[in-house]
Amino acid sequence: MSPVLRRVGVNAGWLMAGRGFQAVLSIAYLAIATRTLGLVDFGKFTLVVAVGQAISALVGFQTWQFVVRYGSQALAAQDERALARVVGVAAVLDFAAAALGCLIALGVIVLATRWVGLPDDLRLPAFGFCAAMLIAVRSTPTGVLRLDQRFRDAAVADAALPAVRTLGALAAALWLPSVAGLLWAWAAAELVTAAVTWRTAMKHRRLSLAPADLKRFVREEPGFWRFVLMTNLSSTLTMTAKQFTLILIGAFSGPAAAGLFRVAAQLAQALAKATQTFSRAAYSELVEASSTGSDRALLRQLTLVAGIAAAAMVGIAALLGEPLLHLIATRQFSGAYWPVVILVGAAGLDLVGFAFEPAMTARGQTSAAFWLRLVSTGALVALLVLLLPRFGVVGGAWATFGGSLAALLLTGWGVFRQPSASARAHPSPSQAPV
Repeated sequence: MSPVLRRVGVNAGWLMAGRGFQAVLSIAYLAIATRTLGLVDFGKFTLVVAVGQAISALVGFQTWQFVVRYGSQALAAQDERALARVVGVAAVLDFAAAALGCLIALGVIVLATRWVGLPDDLRLPAFGFCAAMLIAVRSTPTGVLRLDQRFRDAAVADAALPAVRTLGALAAALWLPSVAGLLWAWAAAELVTAAVTWRTAMKHRRLSLAPADLKRFVREEPGFWRFVLMTNLSSTLTMTAKQFTLILIGAFSGPAAAGLFRVAAQLAQALAKATQTFSRAAYSELVEASSTGSDRALLRQLTLVAGIAAAAMVGIAALLGEPLLHLIATRQFSGAYWPVVILVGAAGLDLVGFAFEPAMTARGQTSAAFWLRLVSTGALVALLVLLLPRFGVVGGAWATFGGSLAALLLTGWGVFRQPSASARAHPSPSQAPV
């Protein structure tokens, strides 16, 4: 095994430990939520969460990628002041996006209550959850932890979210067994996790918020706006497409169908935590490999390992999906088995191609990555329009599978078709083609 692949494996191991802990707790709080609310109210709860996550994805920046990409240059030069400027710019972007998102949430919550049939008395807790999720930004500190290769600390910080959610779900079940109670519990979990992540990340780093430092960075790195905007657009398509599917199911088929799809998606996500884990662990190595022109070999190794893991993941879902459903949910959710298997298959495709888009971003090909993601998202929307009215929840699952397949084929073509940016000119972040 190559040293680079070994480092990715070690880093992913720490993240996987955290993700495994999160997966177990996510099943626990999902069981509490479904049994407390029942199918219809759980559907209402999941629709509010989907709206909040969609707004967060729409306005948020992938500043963790920005910190890793630009911060690696400062680390290589041993320039702590430059690194503080990078972290400061990332933090400003995060909180500016959060403020904008809160304004958007005010209007969206009112529209959503009418569009998907949510009652008016959920407006305040729904906005409270959305605001908490937006304010609790942790992309910048996540980037700092990735940059410093502190994956063990990142795993510990990430564990706060499912832990507080589980405790909050228990408290809500005992004292406020309602959609509003769970929304307030989820809001508290977001805020606590953000506080833990920022404290952990900034223990050994500092950030500069001085206007002169921020202006200096923008002046010295004129290409950074294109980088952050293109990575934001690409991630927005990825994240909002997932929430859009759930919201569409709620609009077409009602909260009960949305709740059924959410249970299936949550179980699939619990079985597929590896996708984000490997992606985040590999990104810093891909940035370094891109600078030496060796990223193609690393990509082949990572894809082979991911393919084996994906096949195992789908097999586990087929065998254990039904017992897990019976364990965590009531008989009302028994129709979620096939959506679970199909969605795990979609997550398996995501896992096989997990390194493709990060590799394009590491090379500076953010524009190409965005356009490929846009086409695959278009395929998802077309499949939703075609399959959702006729097949309901199962149709939504197959549409998700088709969107993942399109993304895998397109990004795979894009990453192996193009020679790496480093092989051409070893560009700096500001010079890399986008």
